[in-house]
Amino acid sequence: MVLLEQKLARMDLNLLVSLSVLLKEKNVTRAAERLFLSQSAMSRTLQRLRDLFDDPLFYRTASGIVPTEKAQRIEALLPDILQKLESILHDDDFSPVTCDKHFSISLPSLTSLAIFLPLVQAVNIEAPAVKLSEYSAKMSSKKSLESGFLDFAIHVEKPTDNAFIATSLGKLSLSIFARKTHPLTAQNEVELADCLSYRFIELNVNEDTGAIFTNPIDSILLKQGFKRDIQLKTSQLSILIELLNSSDTLLIAPSFFIPPTTHKEKLVSIYQFEQTESNMVELFLLQHQRTVNSAAHQWLRDKVLQQTLQFITC
Repeated sequence: MVLLEQKLARMDLNLLVSLSVLLKEKNVTRAAERLFLSQSAMSRTLQRLRDLFDDPLFYRTASGIVPTEKAQRIEALLPDILQKLESILHDDDFSPVTCDKHFSISLPSLTSLAIFLPLVQAVNIEAPAVKLSEYSAKMSSKKSLESGFLDFAIHVEKPTDNAFIATSLGKLSLSIFARKTHPLTAQNEVELADCLSYRFIELNVNEDTGAIFTNPIDSILLKQGFKRDIQLKTSQLSILIELLNSSDTLLIAPSFFIPPTTHKEKLVSIYQFEQTESNMVELFLLQHQRTVNSAAHQWLRDKVLQQTLQFITC
């Protein structure tokens, strides 16, 4: 009988790392760049993977490479395997100074400038070799956290699944923003009903198949008998800001919302929601159970908490 160790001895475990990156990037060139390899070396690695698993693993399409059914089955197992290997090799002697891990985090776009930028700056000081990727929040981040595509997600909903850990970041107070020359800025006192007589714009939340999501802003308004007339939803913050600055549209955003520098002096808060339980939005930091014993993940989790708690009401 061939022992498991004998089987694994014939396998280069580095191939699993390459496969994980290929599955995330779905592009040979980007995968090569991420692993600091030439494209030809990455192509040879892909051929070795195909020989190892006796499967094409990917098919080329106009938009990149698409994983086969077998590759998708392997993808479901890889995050836990790689995380356990990481824990075995490095967690006992973790040091931010020497950490060179790549972390991915998603968060609501309107909070990105206030939270993610200071996070990057803080991480750069303590862990200059760490790499960070930011993604816009989805209706549900569970699949991305489960697969390992995301390490953390900041979200407005708390999962009920025990596979996920949710840490409350506190509650966001909300404001309505407009351009400085908006008609409502000439009023001595602006009521919510005054604002709701104008049209609104907002950022799109990326959809996940089967995800059911209700924007908490709409729930807050509905409790008070109001509903927004949304003129435009866009995934581009720059488009949203340009339209806000050039029209009478309004935007509901966290009170600490920081517009890009070029527009900072042109936009103002014209209405502040009362800071009551029913008028605030709770944020949660989400992570999958697979990362709970990772010292590197716990270190970054603490950094995220430090950066968010200064903006959010506990």
